[in-house]
Amino acid sequence: MDFLNYIEEYKDILIEILKAAIVAIAAILIYKLCIIGKKDKRVKKQAYTDELTGKGNRYLFYSDLDRLIEQNKSVAVCFMDLDGFKQVNDTLGHDIGDELLKAMAQKFDESLPKNASAYRLGGDEFAIIISQVSSKEEVVMILDDLKANMNKPVVIENNTISIEYSMGVVLNTENENYTRKDLVNYADNAMYYIKEHGGNDYYFHNESLKAKLENNVKMEKDLKKAYDDNEFGIDLQPRINVSDTSKIGFEALLIWNHPVLGALDAAYFISQAEMMGLTIKLDEYVLKAVCEKLIEFKEKGYTNVQIAVNISNKNAFKKEFIDTMCDIISSYDLPENSLQVEMTGDLEINRLEIYKVMFERLKQVGVSIIINNFDIKQESLELFAELPIDEVKISSSILSTENINENVFTDLINLSHDLGYKVIVGKVSDDRKLVKAITNNADKIQGDFLFKKMAENLAEEVLINYGTYRLRIDEIIVNAKKMY
Repeated sequence: MDFLNYIEEYKDILIEILKAAIVAIAAILIYKLCIIGKKDKRVKKQAYTDELTGKGNRYLFYSDLDRLIEQNKSVAVCFMDLDGFKQVNDTLGHDIGDELLKAMAQKFDESLPKNASAYRLGGDEFAIIISQVSSKEEVVMILDDLKANMNKPVVIENNTISIEYSMGVVLNTENENYTRKDLVNYADNAMYYIKEHGGNDYYFHNESLKAKLENNVKMEKDLKKAYDDNEFGIDLQPRINVSDTSKIGFEALLIWNHPVLGALDAAYFISQAEMMGLTIKLDEYVLKAVCEKLIEFKEKGYTNVQIAVNISNKNAFKKEFIDTMCDIISSYDLPENSLQVEMTGDLEINRLEIYKVMFERLKQVGVSIIINNFDIKQESLELFAELPIDEVKISSSILSTENINENVFTDLINLSHDLGYKVIVGKVSDDRKLVKAITNNADKIQGDFLFKKMAENLAEEVLINYGTYRLRIDEIIVNAKKMY
């Protein structure tokens, strides 16, 4: 009873104490919830922010774009690549490259209005979303302001760097109702269009580009069918041996005998084939076709012929592909030194050991190796010096009316010879380039001025009549050397 009396006597005080305790506990809970909320916001911000530039990342770009599409807002979507960014990294270093990306983010902050957001999608790829767009003219004004700022060089560690870019733009108005996939594809397509046409500008998606994109989809279906239906073939372009005109070579060029469009050069479809993973099959097809052609020539008594086969550098990294190539070559009794493999010069120094294994395997089955688009950067020369390369191919397009370019052409041939390589000069399209190639001691010459490419079944006519052709070629060589 005494306890109850005590409670009754101090009831009011105890109630106040309880109220204070409840308030304190509530305050602690609220504080903890605020801390958790801030932490969640910080984690969420990190998940949607590019760490280097502070701009939104790819995830935020897609999230914002999906939200605006769902709200049926009129927007402009822009995709941007920096032109020449790899060269900045290669020549000035990755730290300078990172600072350049930060400078890009700063230019976005300085130039874009409040209704525009910039994102870094990765590498040197950026995107911009302009919301509440009233017209194409509004977008043009915004992008012109950005372009003017982009044209101002930036200085990073005493290096003055001019930023060039390619940007594709697509408008999504209430009348269009594009999906996210449509917007991404159309902006990307427009970006690559302007990149292929000089770059350093922006370009709007239009019906013509839309038709091109739809054509790519159709081409993919046609390519899948073309391989099964055996619609591919090869053309052969003669390659003249200047130092010994009794020998003649060819470069095998893949063609697609399209049932509607006719014969298509590889340049028309090879990018699409590469994206589809079809180039391995196509490289194997060309190799088999060339081996069969060499056997055919051999059986008809033409043993002084070489044919070069182009293979994709990407395929060359794959051991299974090289093993298959060597198995195919070994299955034919080819004349000695009759088969060559040609690869582009953009080999990577960090894959040297892979190239060594690949090249040695090809050498074991009697193949000689050509490097196209010969690159004389120090890193490339260090790489080439470690590999058993036989010939290099230089384009005569380097020649112009400027003496400096002619000197570069001469030095490039001399350097190649000093390194122990024979030199092929390609794209010889006129008398002047022919004379320059001969007088600078090119070993082989290739181009439309002497022989245009021809269907493989016509190549035998060149061999049959080569005696007559050879007299004319010898005369050209002698006259060119007299001019020198």
